[in-house]
Amino acid sequence: MNNRSIATRNQIMEATLAILKVSGVEGVTMRKVASMAGKSLNNVQHHFKNKEILLNNLADFYFAQCYDDIAQFSPSNRECDSKRELYEFVLFILGQSEHISDACLVFRELWAVATRNSELEDKLNQFYVSSIDRACIFWSDYDRANAEKAASLLLPYVEGYSIQHKALPVDKVQVAELLSETLYTLLTQPVND
Repeated sequence: MNNRSIATRNQIMEATLAILKVSGVEGVTMRKVASMAGKSLNNVQHHFKNKEILLNNLADFYFAQCYDDIAQFSPSNRECDSKRELYEFVLFILGQSEHISDACLVFRELWAVATRNSELEDKLNQFYVSSIDRACIFWSDYDRANAEKAASLLLPYVEGYSIQHKALPVDKVQVAELLSETLYTLLTQPVND
């Protein structure tokens, strides 16, 4: 695929994502996407034959954006201890989730479509499996089983936090302290042989 084709596909994906965030899946039509992307309907259909294929590709595009956002994390001090680094990571993730409230909407819409689209359901499940694996790689200094437990706690918490953070009686710093302490306990628990 040449650079021009990649740029066109990205414009179409951005337009689809923008429509989805405002109007939900029902609002996504090939014509609306073409109009918002500044492309002809034929051009959009050349890249994505129908709405189902468009949404399946949107999932991959969106997941890549989510991973890119997480990849921006960098500890404040290269020499900080592992407990402090974990706290900073959790604080970073919570901060990201406060700013991506629309992510909840995107995931909700994709899950709604996934109830009728097994390929999209598989992509969503693979995204979560991959997210757990990425967390385990990030926590590679710890036992893999402990890292999986910690990631299994963190992932659903962050999704819930992105929806409910404004209603919580404690602020993000306090939540990060509580959550990172819990995760650290999970990560450092003795390994059963």
